[in-house]
Amino acid sequence: MSSEFSVDLDHLDEIVTKLSALAAFIDERLDGIDGRIATLSGTGWESIAAQAYTEAHRQWSVSAREFVEGVKDLSDAAKKAHADLTYAVELNSNMLNGG
Repeated sequence: MSSEFSVDLDHLDEIVTKLSALAAFIDERLDGIDGRIATLSGTGWESIAAQAYTEAHRQWSVSAREFVEGVKDLSDAAKKAHADLTYAVELNSNMLNGG
């Protein structure tokens, strides 16, 4: 019996690991950037341009963190897919072997 559908579970594990690492890396960098931006307050840069920059950064930061959450969701979905596929393989194997 040939299978038209196959999944490399080891490769799926690699994807999960890489997505988790990417999310952590970006999250860490965003914290650093936000911290640096926060230090600008009270340094004398209080103009309209400073206010516009602060608001633009806030919007960008919110969007960037939404991206991180999306990457985390992808990682979680890949983990679940791995678990579901592993279970399906075990179940099919048991059925085919009369178990």
